[in-house]
Amino acid sequence: MRGVVFMLTLLGSTTLSRAQHDELDIPEKDSTVKETVLSDIMRKGKVEGRFRQYSMATINQGELTDLYAIAFGGSLGFGSERWKGFQFKLSGGYTFDLVTSDLTKPDPSTGQLSRYELGLFDVTDPRKRNDVAYLQLFQLNYARERTRIVFGRQELNTPFLNPQDGRMHPSLFEGVWGAHTTKKGTHLEVGWLYKASPRSTASWYGIAESMSLYPTGVNVFGKPNSYGPLLRSAGIFAANIDHHFAKRLKISAWDLYVENIFNTALLQADLGKKEQRWMLSGQAVRQDAVTNAGGLNDSAAYMPAGSSSWAFSGRFRMDHGRFRWQANYTRVTARGRYLMPREWGRDPFFTFLPRERNEGLGDLHAATLNLIWRDLLPGLRLQTDGGVYWLPAPTNARLNKYAMPSYTQFDVNAQYQFQGGWKGLVIQLLYLVKLPLEDVALTPKQTYNRVDMHHLDLIINYTF
Repeated sequence: MRGVVFMLTLLGSTTLSRAQHDELDIPEKDSTVKETVLSDIMRKGKVEGRFRQYSMATINQGELTDLYAIAFGGSLGFGSERWKGFQFKLSGGYTFDLVTSDLTKPDPSTGQLSRYELGLFDVTDPRKRNDVAYLQLFQLNYARERTRIVFGRQELNTPFLNPQDGRMHPSLFEGVWGAHTTKKGTHLEVGWLYKASPRSTASWYGIAESMSLYPTGVNVFGKPNSYGPLLRSAGIFAANIDHHFAKRLKISAWDLYVENIFNTALLQADLGKKEQRWMLSGQAVRQDAVTNAGGLNDSAAYMPAGSSSWAFSGRFRMDHGRFRWQANYTRVTARGRYLMPREWGRDPFFTFLPRERNEGLGDLHAATLNLIWRDLLPGLRLQTDGGVYWLPAPTNARLNKYAMPSYTQFDVNAQYQFQGGWKGLVIQLLYLVKLPLEDVALTPKQTYNRVDMHHLDLIINYTF
């Protein structure tokens, strides 16, 4: 709770000072004296916040442990009025456990803890579920015309670094990030990030340290990964360029260089425009190890020395007024695993569906279909998804980092945004089922919280 107390103290310091003057205090403001620039832009700032109540439950097959959690939390922040392009922002958040299973107790058959429910609190300490507080944003930003620069703690939304806001607070990053759009419409972004506060954690970590807060699976030799405390890196260096050609074709290129560990490049093309009913998109992702992941041998490296991987993903979209459907396909080749710390964001692939990743896999085929209805009623959005994921065998450690079996997934995602006097209130309901794709014997560890399971989320958000 210290972060929230600090924030509220800072926001309320003006009021307190008026009540506690002594000979050492700054004198009360004289109404005849012109207000300073600093006090003026702070007084004209804006307070923003969010309340969130998150209910989650997972039902597993047979005697495997079923889990549930209900958490309440929110965030409170302040942004100053912009002065000559500059703005100061500060926010903090908190989470409380309302009613929850015993998340410190492993499932008796597998020895594994909760995979989803624990993420509502702090995955680094299953016992820490009450009074979870954290500093969220702390930044100075500059914005004018076509340029924006942010220094400090911030939220990003890129293919590899994104909020993945499916828990109580999003993934956040600290560093310098700049964006500029030229007069001809070319969009450029560049940044250096040296700290991260991943979703489902309550602290800030160095970039290398942040890569092993979630489960790390096995290495290419089938042994538990041990790279966590051994990685060293100066941070993430990222760059992006987007450009529209003839208003029909958009090309986007990203490069993510994690110093001393790996490099990932993405090229994406989108063909179509708003006036058309269809759009065709494709992306290619190439990864390469840098040195040997911090001078470690292959058995302890995040990515074996000299290794690389390729991934390809595509989408065809058709719009029919308020209804849209999307057909998607992804292929990760058998050259190697596609790797990206899950702490930093969700997969960029078009076949991504809620509550599962294809990170850590090679030799993957995935196909999904999305059906989306907008404004069935004013403010109501409904989406149904179905996906089939063909994975290498769970015993193939070289291409299956988390020993995940092939599976199918079906989900329904409904969201209602209130209007009028209730504007800002949003209710979301997500239900999904995951089933094994192949008729093969699976161990309890290969099924628990992975397949043969049902999962339900009810989320109530209010922003102001």
